[in-house]
Amino acid sequence: MNTELRYEGVPAAELHRIRCNNHDDFGNAVVSRTSGGGEPLRCCLTIAGAGEPIALVAHRPMTAGGPYAEVGPVFVHVTDCPSPAADSFPFDYRDRRAVLRPYDVAGQMLDGTVAEPGTSETELKRLFEDPAVDTVQVRNVVAGCWNFTVRRQG
Repeated sequence: MNTELRYEGVPAAELHRIRCNNHDDFGNAVVSRTSGGGEPLRCCLTIAGAGEPIALVAHRPMTAGGPYAEVGPVFVHVTDCPSPAADSFPFDYRDRRAVLRPYDVAGQMLDGTVAEPGTSETELKRLFEDPAVDTVQVRNVVAGCWNFTVRRQG
C-alpha cells in the first residue's frame, strides 16, 4: 500500500493565538527563555540551536476527546517561524528514537512501537497499512512528550 503522509506540528492558528495572548490555551504564561540547544521544537519541527528564543507551553495534540486526549509540554519558538514541510518526515527527527502511537478515528490507541534511529519513516508506513489507523503520534522515548502527528494525505 503506497500511503502519502502529512506531518503536523502545533497548528499555526494555535501558535498565533498563544503568541498574541501571551499564554497557552490552558492558562500558562508564555515565558521566553534562551535555548541551550537540542530542544525539539513543535512549531517548525526542528531541533533548536543554542541561543534561540523559545518557550515551553502546554498543548493537546488530539482534537477528539477521550482518555488519550492528554495535554503535555512542548517547546515552541517565541516568535513566528517557518511552517514545517507537511509532506516529508522532519529532517531533524530522522535519527532519533521515537515512540509511534497509532489511533483510530475515535481516538482510541491501537498499538504502539519504538522506532530506532533512522527507522521511523518505515515504521510509520507499516502502521498505516492498517486501514483502521487514522493518525500516529510520534513521541519522545524518554519523556513521552508529543513531537508531531502523522496522518494520511487527502
